[in-house]
Amino acid sequence: MKKLFLIGLMSYCTVAFAGAGGTLLEVPVTYHPDAGVVEKVKQECQIENMLSHRVGPVLAKLNKGGDGTVATGADAAGANLLRLQITHVLGVGGGAWSGPKAITVAADLLDADGKVLRHTKINRWSVGGMFGAFKGTCTILDRSAAAIAKDLSRWVRDPSYQVADEPEPKEAEAAPVAVPEVTPEKIQ
Repeated sequence: MKKLFLIGLMSYCTVAFAGAGGTLLEVPVTYHPDAGVVEKVKQECQIENMLSHRVGPVLAKLNKGGDGTVATGADAAGANLLRLQITHVLGVGGGAWSGPKAITVAADLLDADGKVLRHTKINRWSVGGMFGAFKGTCTILDRSAAAIAKDLSRWVRDPSYQVADEPEPKEAEAAPVAVPEVTPEKIQ
């Protein structure tokens, strides 16, 4: 019984130590009220959970312990808080066949008192990578979430780092959009 108590106490101290002075992700990640996202993609892909599962472990690694997430600012115990808000999702069903996918988030780094230390906007695109034509929309969006997590890792760690806006991929520019010709004969 004493060993179990000691193990529990040590794990609690590890989590508490990781929170003190580190940066934690505020969960749940939310959508901006004016966020542009296809409702079906929002429901099926659950992008807010996708970002939590990608960014939380990155912050935990920076903190050297814990899970990197916290439910409210009051639970942060002296740590900085990273608040993410999804502002736009470009993606419809059909995987890579329906064009590139993108996630845009607004990130605020808050101190222990809730004061905004820094703010940035991150937009990451993906066409699915190798074998992208065989991947679904959610899988492609997850690649964008992973890229956002990588950007946030560096942004949180280095105050001088400026996240560069990522342009639309060249594959999207080169792929012509097929618009069917509509004639009076085809309407009837």
